Amino acid sequence: MSTESIVKMAFDLGNAIASSDEIQNLKDVQAKLTEDKEAYDLIMRYQDAKTKLDNKANEGIIVPDNEESHVQILEQQLNSNSLVKELIAAQEKFDNLMQGVYFAMNQAISGGENCAPSDCGTCGSDCSQ
Repeated sequence: MSTESIVKMAFDLGNAIASSDEIQNLKDVQAKLTEDKEAYDLIMRYQDAKTKLDNKANEGIIVPDNEESHVQILEQQLNSNSLVKELIAAQEKFDNLMQGVYFAMNQAISGGENCAPSDCGTCGSDCSQ
């Protein structure tokens, strides 16, 4: 098979993924999130606090308990926000799709004998959603 044919097939796969329910749902939830000021601000505050915490830890600076507690409180708020939970679920479904695609490609490349499209899920993948 020619390189050109393989690249065309990869492009077709990309188009199929782009039109999948998983990516459409993820984009829809992301759009809703940008319109929800409370959820959006919560995510931004969490990311900022978590980044600062991680940077201090990476630099060997002792992180005060109150900063760790602040991040934990923000995490709890994130986990109780319905739109954030919807985003996490949509992202996980998309990630599962991509892991399934990668796994299938890897099996095809390595000649995986235990995995066949007609018998999905028997080879250790989670493609039978």
